[in-house]
Amino acid sequence: MTRNEIERTAALIAGQSETALDIFKSDIRLLARRTEIRQAALFPDDPSIGDRACRHFQDIVKEVKVYQSINLHDRDARCIASSFPDRVGLESMQHEVAGRPDFRDAVKGQAVVSQIFLSRGTGRPVIVICVPVRDRGTVIAVVRAVVDLDYFNDYVLSPQQYIHGGKAYLFDPKLDRKVPEGWEAHNLIEAEAYRQPDIPIPPGLLSQPRGFVRYEAAAGAQLAAFRKTAQPEWFFVVEKSQKEALKPIRDMGQVTAATLVTMLGAVSAGVFAVAHPLLKRLGQCMDLAGELEAGRLHHRMEIKGTDEVAHLGRGLNTMAQSLEESHAALEEAERMYRGIFENAVEGIFVASPDGRLLNVNPAFTRLLGYDLPAQILGTNIADHYPENTGVLLLEELHAKGITRDFEIVFTRRDGTRRIGATYARADRDENGKFVRIQGLLNDITEQKEIEKERRRAEEAHRRFVEAQLETLRYQINPHFLFNVLNSLDALSKSDPGRIAELIRQLSRYLRSTLSSRESGMVSLAREMSVIESYLKLEKVRFEDDLAISINVSEEIGDTMIPELLIQPIVENAVKHGMKTSPAPLEVDVACIAAGDFARIEVSNTGQWVCGDAGGFRGTGGLGLENIRKRLDLTYGDRYRLNIGESGGRVIVAVEIPREGEKNEERF
Repeated sequence: MTRNEIERTAALIAGQSETALDIFKSDIRLLARRTEIRQAALFPDDPSIGDRACRHFQDIVKEVKVYQSINLHDRDARCIASSFPDRVGLESMQHEVAGRPDFRDAVKGQAVVSQIFLSRGTGRPVIVICVPVRDRGTVIAVVRAVVDLDYFNDYVLSPQQYIHGGKAYLFDPKLDRKVPEGWEAHNLIEAEAYRQPDIPIPPGLLSQPRGFVRYEAAAGAQLAAFRKTAQPEWFFVVEKSQKEALKPIRDMGQVTAATLVTMLGAVSAGVFAVAHPLLKRLGQCMDLAGELEAGRLHHRMEIKGTDEVAHLGRGLNTMAQSLEESHAALEEAERMYRGIFENAVEGIFVASPDGRLLNVNPAFTRLLGYDLPAQILGTNIADHYPENTGVLLLEELHAKGITRDFEIVFTRRDGTRRIGATYARADRDENGKFVRIQGLLNDITEQKEIEKERRRAEEAHRRFVEAQLETLRYQINPHFLFNVLNSLDALSKSDPGRIAELIRQLSRYLRSTLSSRESGMVSLAREMSVIESYLKLEKVRFEDDLAISINVSEEIGDTMIPELLIQPIVENAVKHGMKTSPAPLEVDVACIAAGDFARIEVSNTGQWVCGDAGGFRGTGGLGLENIRKRLDLTYGDRYRLNIGESGGRVIVAVEIPREGEKNEERF
């Protein structure tokens, strides 16, 4: 019986403490949304803004004793503002925070509570609440609120001792409290040195969700029960001396024995009992027991004498005093919880396992558009969440036991729909039975609208880039046609009989170019087919004065490239090669794999021409300048374009990422 009672107390305290931590996390979320904190994150080098944030943190720490410190860090973990202003810009702190898993999770957008660890600032065990600071949907900084473990135990767990008896602790029996050699705390707090509870938990029990141990201590035999939470992994322990735990049983035995003795005395007294004072005092004991049963705990007996009934009366007075003190402590704890519950900005709800609302706070009521909590109590969560999402929430809670940032659409009383993020937990009893749902609801409609606007802007930019690419492609097509028409004009004077063949080649070329894709991207194999048609046109024109070669590796044939990207390079090779190369002009086009890149190399005999017709990057020449622009727009900095001369040849090489036809949509 005693073991079961201590284990139930440990489970209750663990649940209440997790609720308190959820409320602390909600408070820090609200702090992260304040204008002065967001401004400090946006303008970290403005000393006046930073000083205001530091003073605000100091006021909170002074008022809410549970926080050891509150700090604001940028995405690189540099301290921007702190309740300890000397931490601002401290490199050792930046290095320490950057490696913390809780900070990295917060940078990714999660609000988290850390494991227990040893603070490098004070040398004491702490818990850290990390919440992201957002601007227009983007995480720009992180608020880290440090909760000293002793302060948490004093603030949250100590009141439980008056209600349940025994000592309650939150601690980590596996905590490494060794500090580096030569280390010295730089921010001391007004508190005694931390003393780890000396409760020997066997290694075999550390992996269990709950446990019970008996052990000997300086004060005598002790009993302790613990309950371990899953995430974060904490140990909530209730410790009682065996003597204290068994005291109610001994007292009950004493009361029973005294009562029996009194009854025997009353029977033996016989007819004298009516007039005997003992019977009158027994009646007073019964009256006091009735008052206590009715809840009137302030009543006491007037005790005279040293007989058994006097002992019984003193025991009843002691019991009444203890019950009155416990009741007062319970009322104070309930008032504190009710104050947090009533004043929270986030919607808090408690529901039955089937989703029926048992309790809601004013914030939850306002989120749903009602005036009073009584208007929605008794309704089902699913009634307020359309499109079956409420049912999905309940199913996930039954399956997993917890939901985090579960995005859901909820309907207000006036019929309007809002987007919310729900955190909910399924509470179970010691036998694993699902008994209750506790949860928080945040309205994230405005945040989702910001994200929608950002995606709309990104889509507009993408379409703008596509329009630029299309414009450049239209510039290239007329450029080539003018060159071909010039070739027709020249052939009409020198060899009119070959014009028909040239027109057939031109028709084949145009058929390829005019059937261009909407995306502006084609496979490398298709692009080389167009180049081959072009060179055959030029071969008709120049005959033996032009020697051509095209080689394309099959493994990169499906690489997607901007349409007509290589055309200007080959044009320049023919046009300027004819002026600078001895006959015959040799033009070679080779496409090979180069690791993760496809290398397209166009080389020709002759020399590089740097005048208006062939220049690059500001020196004129529409063709090569268009190549550079199209490569910039399509690949950013993920391409290489090299132009040079070697061994009497001009070499232009383009290297682009190897992307198959299956990846065309990414462009």
